[in-house]
Amino acid sequence: MPISPNEAAQTLHEISATERASANAHRYARAAPHLILWGAVWLLGYGAGYLDARLTVAWIPLAIIGAVGSGRLGRRTGSPGQRGGWPRSIATAVAILVALSALFAVLGPLAGPRIGAFFPIAAGFGYTVIGIRERATRMIVLGVALTALTVLGFFWVPQYFALWMAVVGGVGLILGGVWLRTL
Repeated sequence: MPISPNEAAQTLHEISATERASANAHRYARAAPHLILWGAVWLLGYGAGYLDARLTVAWIPLAIIGAVGSGRLGRRTGSPGQRGGWPRSIATAVAILVALSALFAVLGPLAGPRIGAFFPIAAGFGYTVIGIRERATRMIVLGVALTALTVLGFFWVPQYFALWMAVVGGVGLILGGVWLRTL
């Protein structure tokens, strides 16, 4: 029995929607462990800074642990077609470091809550751009929420900003990673 052009078009539309949903679910599943890892790093880093400003030095080993952990997670969760993408990953990391260095050179010294707000806003922007580029609505929501909550905490509770970021940023990223897994 032949199908009508309308039925064929509807079927193709449904197939396309299913493909997009499947691709997003796969991307979310790959991104979730990274968000959980960095949520733990933020919880520890901002938490240490809240307990004693001198403990902000803990960010150095935490950032290294996060970067190495992200690399290992990327190798483990990447699709076979993406394996061996280390040169691109390294080039991306170098580009980010150069851009951040240029920003810090132009903006002058950032310290305290300003530097504590800079990185979450940059991360929120990155998540939002990835979400827009990949048509991943949940990443857009996470990016916008992270940015908005960072700005809110910076102005609303400046005396507790590090604690705010430990809880809202760290726990928020962990919960965001769990949310990405539930699709």
